[in-house]
Amino acid sequence: MSLSPLSRPNLAHIVRSRLSEAILSGELEPGQHVPEPELASRLGVSRAPVREALIELERQGLVTSDSRGRTHIARLTLEDMEEIYSLRLALEPLAAGLTAERATTQDFETLAANIAATEQATSLAEVTRLDAAFHDLIMRASGHRRAAHFWEGLRYQVEAWLGLMQRRHQAVFHSTQVETVKAHKRLLKVLRSGDAAAAEEEMKKHIVSWRRWLAMEADAAARSDRKTAP
Repeated sequence: MSLSPLSRPNLAHIVRSRLSEAILSGELEPGQHVPEPELASRLGVSRAPVREALIELERQGLVTSDSRGRTHIARLTLEDMEEIYSLRLALEPLAAGLTAERATTQDFETLAANIAATEQATSLAEVTRLDAAFHDLIMRASGHRRAAHFWEGLRYQVEAWLGLMQRRHQAVFHSTQVETVKAHKRLLKVLRSGDAAAAEEEMKKHIVSWRRWLAMEADAAARSDRKTAP
């Protein structure tokens, strides 16, 4: 359980990690109100580290504060998802091309280890975490400091998006784990080739493949609007 009592030092960091895990796994649901006292009680800490953690999570786009100062788990709208998608399409092919040119043997081994761990994952939450981490590794291996800076502000929202889509559509995409592994193996093979243009193109195709999930979300939203229309 992500929200079990803590007993280690460096509480603000640990609280942020626990809350982030709970949000990304769906244990804390989009839109849910998360009062500081309740979180502090569940984690067995004072309110101070919880407050610090929530401030950092708001910077990462995982929580929001309303006009009354109450904190809620961020709810990703279609507009949010479109923005995340477009930023990924701008940043990640660039990073893939640079990684193909600059990555070290150790970088490739780390990416391969991530894929192996994804193959052995036993839950959708774990697949989602490893999926986002794979893309994080490519961004870091690219050596592009400014792109990495922008990615840092987006990274957890990407993971939240991945998790939300995979949880909502797991009945349709029952082979999420297999598809993720296959796609990442293809990406790694192209990255190892050293062909920057091919790596950019493969990453672009990989990200564009997520467009179908956005289309499903748009269709679902349209059906919901029709049902509630007078």
